[in-house]
Amino acid sequence: MGFNISGLVMDRNYEDNFTELQNGLGWKLEKESEIDFKTASENWKELDICDVYFSEKGTLIFLSPDMCSEPFILKRNNTLTFTISETSMVFNFNYCERGVLERSILEVENSRINDEGEKLDIEENILDTSEIIWSQLEVVLGESFWDIEPDEKVERYRFVKTEKHKTVEPSEIKVNDEITSEDKKWWKFW
Repeated sequence: MGFNISGLVMDRNYEDNFTELQNGLGWKLEKESEIDFKTASENWKELDICDVYFSEKGTLIFLSPDMCSEPFILKRNNTLTFTISETSMVFNFNYCERGVLERSILEVENSRINDEGEKLDIEENILDTSEIIWSQLEVVLGESFWDIEPDEKVERYRFVKTEKHKTVEPSEIKVNDEITSEDKKWWKFW
């Protein structure tokens, strides 16, 4: 069994401004519980759940992979939207700087389906897409994923459905059987 996680990382700690972050993303969240980092990072999230970890300099949100195929763009932050699926050998990331998409890669079974933007500095020494993601995650978060203690506090939230903030149900996701090289929706490869 491989490692399977997806999420969003920002270069700002939003612990004291969480409402501002929700407004920026167009989300309405309700706190459900406190869990540990090990539990938060174990595997895929359900579509209506997100787990939020605050580092000293950043925020890491574990999300359903269905939410991570496209970039989350915040004009005041650098963001990394990512998916790592070692089980399916699917690796996807979108890196934005202050509201501008700078780099995007989608790799499926060692084949790059999408490769856009200027190479990141870390790509000079790293060719493996999953390692690029891990390294860029560290750059944006301000600490290595692997240095976070398993018992660190993480807050679990549930998406609240309102007319303004509607969560997409799995049945609403349209899956196209025909795959083209222009297709950026990595979840269609499952």
